[in-house]
Amino acid sequence: MELDKLKELWMDSNKSSIPIDEDKLRQILSTSSNGPIAKMKRNLKLEVISLIIVYGLLLWATSNEDYSIFTTFDYVLLPVTGMLFLIYASIKYKQLKNMECVSCEVKSNLTLQVKSLEKLVKLYFLAGNISVIFVYLIAGAIGYVGTEGERVAFPSTMEILIFLSIGTLLVVINYFLGRWYLFTLYGKHIKKLKTIIYEMDEK
Repeated sequence: MELDKLKELWMDSNKSSIPIDEDKLRQILSTSSNGPIAKMKRNLKLEVISLIIVYGLLLWATSNEDYSIFTTFDYVLLPVTGMLFLIYASIKYKQLKNMECVSCEVKSNLTLQVKSLEKLVKLYFLAGNISVIFVYLIAGAIGYVGTEGERVAFPSTMEILIFLSIGTLLVVINYFLGRWYLFTLYGKHIKKLKTIIYEMDEK
């Protein structure tokens, strides 16, 4: 495993006055396709490609619909969320690239970048949950006004309870699905890096 090699390389440099072999470090961090850093970069690229395809299909489907307040909402929501995701992805990719820095002190650089990446993933998770609540409330309000026509009466207690119940179910599903999704793509790899950093401290 390349992280075991990384730990061994770092330990050897501490035991002697010989600096870390940058060529060897570059090979460990940059060329391996099985390490957590490489896997997270690959997963991030797949996320971006998937988003471009899905958003392209959604915009195409929206453009073929008759004009309504729903299509206006979609035209605003999709580009905004897409741009925010791309900004998030670029920041995350930059952090992953920084983890491969061969001119940096290995342990301190990894520690700093892992902490930053962990915070960014948590922010992504929080934003995803908030977005689901926001979109559901706005879509529900628009849908209700659209079905009521010109005379919009305040919804009954039963309608409100049903709406909130469905919303709560969606939020709970999104919460656990989002946790599983982020842990599979990034969380388990971040955990592996943190374990290596901890083991470096123990030695």
